Amino acid sequence: MDVSAAILKRTSIRRFKPDPVEKAKLEKILEAGRRAPSWGNTQPWRFIVIQDKARREAVAAAAGQPGIAAAPVLIVGCATTDDFTKKGHGDALRSLIPAGAMTEELANIVLQSDVFAPYLKGDAIMTVRAGEQLMIAIAYMTLEAVSQGLGTCWVGAITPKELQKVLNLPANIFVHSILPVGYPDEDPKPRPRKAANKVIFWEKYT
Repeated sequence: MDVSAAILKRTSIRRFKPDPVEKAKLEKILEAGRRAPSWGNTQPWRFIVIQDKARREAVAAAAGQPGIAAAPVLIVGCATTDDFTKKGHGDALRSLIPAGAMTEELANIVLQSDVFAPYLKGDAIMTVRAGEQLMIAIAYMTLEAVSQGLGTCWVGAITPKELQKVLNLPANIFVHSILPVGYPDEDPKPRPRKAANKVIFWEKYT
């Protein structure tokens, strides 16, 4: 399935068959997330894959979304602001040098700019940027899931502090959202979208 077909086919799936998801398919979904673009190559995402039934139920309950435990796989999307500190961001930028996408001089310029270096604006902005990058990765994962014949539902309405405790996460990692994954047990109609002329503008906003 090509990307355009996956985009058109993707919709939120909330009912899953109990069939287990093959590891090879899960690995492809996770690799899609790992390959997503990120700000300055920071890649602040961390993915926790939950398959054990008792663990799924505990995670779903802590999230305040008990229904998602029915999915055979829960991918907990986490992020870290460590990758947006001066050191973390600097290391990420310098990792681009061998690929010819960065120079030491340019990395130093970026790290001194409050436009390009979120650490200069504080923890709140670093958290926002880390969450943004994770969202891109999850979007990639939802499309790869479709291409593997699987369904997902991006769940962002959660109680992250409770999940932090259940998952025993360190303070520098925060929970952002959960992606239930499995074989669909429903075939919902595509959700309506606003007309193109309501959201797309050429050359200027009208």
